[in-house]
Amino acid sequence: MEGHTYHFYQLEREIQERLREALKREFALALDQEEIPVEVPPNPEFGDLSSPLPLKLAKTLRQNPLAIAEKLQAILLKERPAYAKTITVTAPGYINFFLDFVALTRGLFDAVAVEKEKYGEVKVGKGKKVVIEHTNINPNKAAHIGHLRNACLGDTLARLKRRLGYEVEVQNYIDDTGAAVADIVVGLYHLERECPRGVPFDSFCWDLYTQVNQLYEENPPLKEKQREVLHQIEEGDNEVAQLAKKVAGKIVDHHLDIMWRLGVYYNLLTWESDILKLGFWEYAFEQLKGEGSLVYEEEGPNAGCWVVKLGDLEEFKDLENPDKVLVRSNGTATYTAKDIAYQMWKFGVLGKDFFYDRHGLQPNGTVLWTTTPDGNKMERFGRADEVINVIDLRQKYLQDVLRFSLYKLGFEKEAANSIHFGYEVVALSANTARELGVEVKEGEKEVYAMSGRQGIGVKAGVLVERMVKKATVEVAKRHPEMSPEEHRKLAQDIAIGAIRYYMIKYNINSVIVFDFNEALNMQGNTGPYLQYAYARAANILGKVEPEILEEIDLRDVSIPAELTSEERELIRRMAEFPATLGKAAQLLQPPILAEYTFNLASTFMNFYEAVPVLNAEPPLMRFRIALLLAFRQTLGNALNTLGMPAPARM
Repeated sequence: MEGHTYHFYQLEREIQERLREALKREFALALDQEEIPVEVPPNPEFGDLSSPLPLKLAKTLRQNPLAIAEKLQAILLKERPAYAKTITVTAPGYINFFLDFVALTRGLFDAVAVEKEKYGEVKVGKGKKVVIEHTNINPNKAAHIGHLRNACLGDTLARLKRRLGYEVEVQNYIDDTGAAVADIVVGLYHLERECPRGVPFDSFCWDLYTQVNQLYEENPPLKEKQREVLHQIEEGDNEVAQLAKKVAGKIVDHHLDIMWRLGVYYNLLTWESDILKLGFWEYAFEQLKGEGSLVYEEEGPNAGCWVVKLGDLEEFKDLENPDKVLVRSNGTATYTAKDIAYQMWKFGVLGKDFFYDRHGLQPNGTVLWTTTPDGNKMERFGRADEVINVIDLRQKYLQDVLRFSLYKLGFEKEAANSIHFGYEVVALSANTARELGVEVKEGEKEVYAMSGRQGIGVKAGVLVERMVKKATVEVAKRHPEMSPEEHRKLAQDIAIGAIRYYMIKYNINSVIVFDFNEALNMQGNTGPYLQYAYARAANILGKVEPEILEEIDLRDVSIPAELTSEERELIRRMAEFPATLGKAAQLLQPPILAEYTFNLASTFMNFYEAVPVLNAEPPLMRFRIALLLAFRQTLGNALNTLGMPAPARM
């Protein structure tokens, strides 16, 4: 954060510091700044900011929390924090801070005027690198809506971390050697299926994958073909392995097309086949054996295996066989072993690296790189201070094993900075399942899990096209003056905003029950509502005389001594943006930013309904125009961080 501006983030930090000093002076009690709660009260009668600190300390200090609050208040009134006009206490033990809104507005306007699209950034991560791995779709068929939740959450995390000043590297891991790809190769190579002309290859493979798995059930010996294919893929340098690589490459290109359409971009594609070919695990194995980190079991259930001991850890002590096998008795490595080596590479502690090449130019103008078996040596990838793996909650156990294995193998810092960003899956409502041809019996189930093997799900491309089609109809009604191409362009912006917001706004621990009607709804707490608020502000500003708009400078516009409640609330919401960004990024909670953005848009709509702008007296009109300029910038920055387009009209 630059030194010439003052944000709510700094104000909260200053209040925490003043409370910390007062606590030490009055009660000889030392707390860290982060231990001192400061929050926005639900009722403005209790201030603009409030601290329940006395309630937290009542038991420790053995005093009435209201008495503690009054003693701290007396000290704070002698040296008030910046912008604190009045400091009160309320039962049962809150300290409330009422702000000087003229001074706060001046600070807000100065910040927005100087920082513009960077307003809200808090550079706490400067000098640190974070690797975020997300999407990671099996390259065997079209992406479905569950994959969109992963990608939208991962991309929003990357945008949040960049706002905090981190160097962010986004990786997309491609498992091109697994059973999912082998099933497609069985269908193409052994069953001699071909993609019909005019059918997208990923959609063809969607159906082929279901058909092959049904054939496994009908004809179990066919499953042996999958094992043969897997063996040939692992061997490499044969016709089957080449076909598998071609299949994976074509599918990944389809996946990239849909993700790019949603505004999701990457820095690096990492391929499982390259990890195997370059011998990452073998290299790590020799290194870890030499350091004595692995244990070779002579007896018991893991006899003949190399294991990492986890039984003494609280999380694993109750398991029947808590120790994790990394190398089986037949000498083959487990998936966990490969994941450990890959995680070591991400942190730059493996001692071995990929080769790299350009995959291509992305629509946002950035280069997408890919690992290759024989490309160029580069030192720009990996070497992270923090690694975030975006994988659904069903993978929690395996991610715990990965993290604790790193710890037991001597990589304590890397283990502490290995973060599993888990989230719940996307299911289907009964109505949507029925529409997709699933047999739904009345009164049985309300939610249907998606299944790739059974072909149950919503393709991501189908979802986007349905959203665009519906939005195009609405746009054409509202803007008959626009061309069909303009209708579709605006409709695409609205559809992308709707999808991304739908995938981000829910608590990450909640299953999203996908329903076509709800997802396509343009009213309520939706992406289009946020975009509408932005377009509404842009529309008002578009009616201002150009010479007046040009004259208004946020840094010197006159601010009224008395503000309406709607103006105060809008100013407060905008001033909260940096603190909200920081909180969402630090807690890895994109829904926090989604909720803030909805509240910001709602606050503006209340302002719009109650406060005249263009019909106000000239000095007041100029101030309110300045307020709209600040709002448009703040909401635009929030939408950008959520990955949502900000159309000037709806």
